[in-house]
Amino acid sequence: MVDIKVGVQPPKRTQAGAYLYPPVIAKQSVRHMDPSFDYFATVVVLDRQGFVVDGYLEGTKAASRFEVAGSKSGCSSFVFPFTDLSISYPGTYMIRVDIYRFLPGDYAGAALIEQLETRPISVFDAHVPPESPSSDERCLMRKAREAGVSLPATSS
Repeated sequence: MVDIKVGVQPPKRTQAGAYLYPPVIAKQSVRHMDPSFDYFATVVVLDRQGFVVDGYLEGTKAASRFEVAGSKSGCSSFVFPFTDLSISYPGTYMIRVDIYRFLPGDYAGAALIEQLETRPISVFDAHVPPESPSSDERCLMRKAREAGVSLPATSS
């Protein structure tokens, strides 16, 4: 069984061009891992109507899967971190995370298995006070750091 969700939501409000903090992190929990498959994720930005908006999302838009300490016995946990994303223009958007499964060495044969959307993000031209992640989000971010994922300490 595979459970995939947005483990760390982006801020509700941010300034145009500023790194999203908390950063978007998708979390995958696997009860019985199949070692013959691997996974990666990509992100796009959506407008209010759910359409992809090209050229508005900056940063690294693809992420490999990192194993992190699991919270349940017999369950493996992984994260797909997007740590340097920013949205260039004011408006209201969502980030869509697309999760793909593939056989190692066969990226061309990757299959889309899940699409997740973050909560809406309101982007402004003016400075916006930083937001703090929830306690569950902080816990997942700590586990990601412990697994070697480079995450920002606070908003930029």
